[in-house]
Amino acid sequence: MDILTLASATGHVSALAPSAARATSPTLWYITRATAVASYITLSLSVALGVIQSIARTSRERLPWVVDELHQVSSTLTGVLVLAHLTALYFDPFLPFSLRNLLVPVNEPYKPLAVTLGVFALYCMASLLLSSWLRRRVSYGFWRGLHYFSFIAFALVTAHGYLAGSDTQEPWMLGLYVGASGAVLFLLLMRLFTTPHSEAKAE
Repeated sequence: MDILTLASATGHVSALAPSAARATSPTLWYITRATAVASYITLSLSVALGVIQSIARTSRERLPWVVDELHQVSSTLTGVLVLAHLTALYFDPFLPFSLRNLLVPVNEPYKPLAVTLGVFALYCMASLLLSSWLRRRVSYGFWRGLHYFSFIAFALVTAHGYLAGSDTQEPWMLGLYVGASGAVLFLLLMRLFTTPHSEAKAE
């Protein structure tokens, strides 16, 4: 999708003259989309691995150390990619996102509902990352309770991407949304129906 087509679709043609549109480099737009898709993949992986760890704890199964490492790395990488996504949006001259637009869900210049969901997801993910870095300084109960926000963050990011993404209707992107959501839902159902080890032994 070129810049003039995007401007027409979002109602920003009047704000962007043809000469300015030709002069605007699409590089930041590609970076914005690439970091958005990549962060969704790493977030999905992080959430899925987190549920797998929870299933293993409940059933008293031991997982390879690499699972925990992948979970931590994918979580941190998600944060880095989201930061890159926001930075590209801020410097992209096509849509005038201010720092306030990126951090406060008011007066959004592009698809307000979708961007608002993205802002809320940002705070959910930030709280999860912060709690992970401070895990040794907070109680296990608090840390575990806060990690339920990961499912809220995943749902918000999925809705944000579906509503705001310019490539949402592409088969590969739809497949990614459906596949990631289906995998997380399947693992959640497995977690709900996993019998605790102590109860299984008593039976």
